[in-house]
Amino acid sequence: MRHLLLSCTLLALIANLGCGGTQCTEIDCDSTLEVDYGEVVVNEPYELTINPGGTSVTVTCLANSPDAEPLPDWLDCDAGGFVITGELADTTTTMNVAVVPLSTEEAVIPNALVALNVDELIEPNGPDCDPRCVVRRGSVEDS
Repeated sequence: MRHLLLSCTLLALIANLGCGGTQCTEIDCDSTLEVDYGEVVVNEPYELTINPGGTSVTVTCLANSPDAEPLPDWLDCDAGGFVITGELADTTTTMNVAVVPLSTEEAVIPNALVALNVDELIEPNGPDCDPRCVVRRGSVEDS
């Protein structure tokens, strides 16, 4: 009798999950926005000015001094571009980009307007479940 009751309960549970209700896992994701500098490579500290979400931000990338101002948590940059992670990547569709090496103080990218297209949609819990994150990509070369 006990086995029959357990079997009936399990069948009812399985039937309930399969009919109508979507069971979502809770895997998280972050949107990212990636900009590459095209053929421009800056292998020294440089000033990067961008305007994600419409707010202008200037940082020093590749800083080699322990006293340098740290980058914001949402930004990472290297010799060939930068990546923004999080909420700003969700909504930013174009961005102005300026790159000025500190040694010359002459812009190698004076003020490029970069279009950021959704390159990938990430749905870690399935198409009917949140969150939905995007990967946006753009290149200075294409601007």
